[in-house]
Amino acid sequence: MPMWYYTTSTYRAPFPTFSANRSVTVPIRVNVAIASSQITVDMEQLLSEIKQNMTTKEVVFPLKFDWTTEFIGIKTFEELEQDHSVKVEDNKDFFDVFIALVPEKDWSHYSATRVQLGIGKWNFVQWPTKEEEKRKASSRITELISEILIDIPHLNSIVRRDLRQKMQPWQIAALPLSHQKRLVWDSAPLATAYHIQIIHLHENTEVSMDLLGAQEKTAKALRKFAEKVEGVTKVEVSFEHLWDFETTTQFLAKDVQERWTLTHSAMEELVKKVDAQMQTSLEQGTVLRFVILETVEPVIFLDETGEDVHGVAVASWGAVLPRTELTESKAISAMRIQMGIDAELLPGWHRPPVAVCQWEIARARLRASVDNAMRAASAIRALDQLAQKISNIAINDDVADRAKRAVSILDSTVKPGRMLDFEQLLEARRLADSANNDHSLLAMLYFPMDQRTAVLIPLAVPIVLPILKLMFEIGMVLIRGFL
Repeated sequence: MPMWYYTTSTYRAPFPTFSANRSVTVPIRVNVAIASSQITVDMEQLLSEIKQNMTTKEVVFPLKFDWTTEFIGIKTFEELEQDHSVKVEDNKDFFDVFIALVPEKDWSHYSATRVQLGIGKWNFVQWPTKEEEKRKASSRITELISEILIDIPHLNSIVRRDLRQKMQPWQIAALPLSHQKRLVWDSAPLATAYHIQIIHLHENTEVSMDLLGAQEKTAKALRKFAEKVEGVTKVEVSFEHLWDFETTTQFLAKDVQERWTLTHSAMEELVKKVDAQMQTSLEQGTVLRFVILETVEPVIFLDETGEDVHGVAVASWGAVLPRTELTESKAISAMRIQMGIDAELLPGWHRPPVAVCQWEIARARLRASVDNAMRAASAIRALDQLAQKISNIAINDDVADRAKRAVSILDSTVKPGRMLDFEQLLEARRLADSANNDHSLLAMLYFPMDQRTAVLIPLAVPIVLPILKLMFEIGMVLIRGFL
């Protein structure tokens, strides 16, 4: 009997969990520098307005922000503009954003450019001289911090996704138009690793060496981009060719201007056909397919409204691009969209024409830290709920140990007054996911109580029946003796 109980019972090692009431607090420090001493008189009021305005922004619990402002001092505009080599390093106390205010007379960009995003950590705002314009500039700085440098709407989408919170239609309708456009992209899960498959679609024509050289440039450009973002996520690039792919006859059509065009509906069919022919066995992270049409004549892509576009990015799938002189830059743009690095800029706001800026790397690390913290906590709570609701889920010591280590990292890292540690939270997510997806959890799932009884019967009956028969015979002998 003890052996039967031991071999058929569900073993569950205890492990702690991470409470859903715990907040994920991000301390933010807004560092402001000025390019002229004339702006000094406005600094006290400006810093107060920034802090007040940021506390009114919608933030989805358990995400919270602690706002701090700091005046750096006076620095020349030229010094800040040439500061391209400064890397944004992790800070254990704050997530820092850097804004430089430049008076109109020293502004070297177009006068209509109100905000110029920098290559390094500094971002520049044109500071007006008129009082009524100063209030608009203050509001502009608030939007720059919340919508671009930190991207609170994207962080809210990450929290809603990890908590399985659905947005009602009226909530979506109430969002600004720019937020509605990016809602699908913001809700897409962020991966810790990507594998980009560049797929060159060739027609049944002769391919020149020059064309093959141009195709290698695409992979080289994406590998250079991968080096830029290696501090956030791992990106691997491979390329292959599909020959004799009848793109022109199957998917392209000529418009009234006698141009070869790929319509939105034809693009959907193209994606399905590529999927059918490219059954990948890659398991290293999220696989993204970048399809490039290698056609003899130029191809114009059309969106769902019939307007010309340079290419199409498909959420969590990849992109479809034509072969032009802009193929490499559009491929990098598509990768930025897939990784959530792109942002919707307001009119009069400009970003430098580079693959990625240092402040974008810092923002991506913050976004990944929040995502890793939320997903690690969700995985641990899911494992706990699984054990409570299904009696046959087995939790061995190794799974429980991984869950304990993940919770220990969350307890030490996710607490007020401490900046989220990217590397630690990445490890917590890895441990929590591996514990939640371990195959040993299902070891006893299909072994319910009736099957345990079926195991007991052939073991117990040969022993129990003779004993019962002997006890019956002894009882009958004793009864006859008394009679």
